[in-house]
Amino acid sequence: MNTAKHLAFTICSNNYMGQAIALKNSLLKHNPDFRFYIILVDQLHPEADYSLCEPATVIPVAEVPGLDLQDLIARYYIIEFNTAVKASAFKYLIAQNPDAESIYYLDPDLYFYGALTETNTLLKQRSGVLTPHILNPIPRDGKQPDENTFLRFGIYNLGFLGLNPQHEATAQLLDWWEHRTLNHGYDRPNKGYFVDQLWMALAPIFYKDFAVLRTFNYNMAPWNLHERQIVSISEDSVLLNDGSDLVFYHFSKLAEDSDAISREYNRYDFNDFPLLRELYTGYRQELVRSQFDSFRKIPIAYPVRMPYEAKIVKRSLLARIFKKIGSILNKIGDKL
Repeated sequence: MNTAKHLAFTICSNNYMGQAIALKNSLLKHNPDFRFYIILVDQLHPEADYSLCEPATVIPVAEVPGLDLQDLIARYYIIEFNTAVKASAFKYLIAQNPDAESIYYLDPDLYFYGALTETNTLLKQRSGVLTPHILNPIPRDGKQPDENTFLRFGIYNLGFLGLNPQHEATAQLLDWWEHRTLNHGYDRPNKGYFVDQLWMALAPIFYKDFAVLRTFNYNMAPWNLHERQIVSISEDSVLLNDGSDLVFYHFSKLAEDSDAISREYNRYDFNDFPLLRELYTGYRQELVRSQFDSFRKIPIAYPVRMPYEAKIVKRSLLARIFKKIGSILNKIGDKL
């Protein structure tokens, strides 16, 4: 296979493949010169229609070199597992495409409305490019998200990361990041860990020529609607309030309720953003075409752990149950 100039990939398990397919369709529509890969943190399922992924290449995570899958399965729950292999996937795809000028990681819940022209140009000179979650202060009013959200979970959103494979700092960055995520890629923000994302707050400090985008049109998302608004939607573009055309929107924490923007944040609703509702309606239609409901019913093949926080809650609940049982038994014993 001839090497491509621009690469992009996502990482998901089978239950997120519907979103990955929608991402692929939108990315290649606006960036037809890209080669796209899907790293599958799962096993190929006999009932899944992977023809919907074409022309993307689906690579089961077992084919990514240098990973001790049994160790990762033993220590990480599924989100930790997916994010822990990100740096390794970067290294593998760069090795497969040694002449590439840019490579991007994209979360499966991104959707493209424009081309990556600006970052492609930027990566000719810079080692990498990150997008902050927010560019302006959020009111302190008790609603979520607030600024402390990003102090806990990361200044930059790692649903998007662009790297220049030819820059001398890139290999150094990936070696460092890979070591951290494979060994310390936990979702434990109270202990200073948040998967792959929190580590990358250090990247612009540790590695030279890292760019930070300060424009509204990259990584518009439910967490930055206090500063970003849609002015108009046409067949060819989505115009934002800073005068830029939207490149991609991050449909993070997509709610089951079609009237809700996010299942996690309570700061915004569609009454404040009627044009945003159009974007969400269109995205949901794309998910139907991508067989989202069929894919998300596929169970994950790997026997991964439960999330750390859920484990703590379970232990606490069991402790209360045993304490209650002990109290009852003591009362019974006193009566005998």
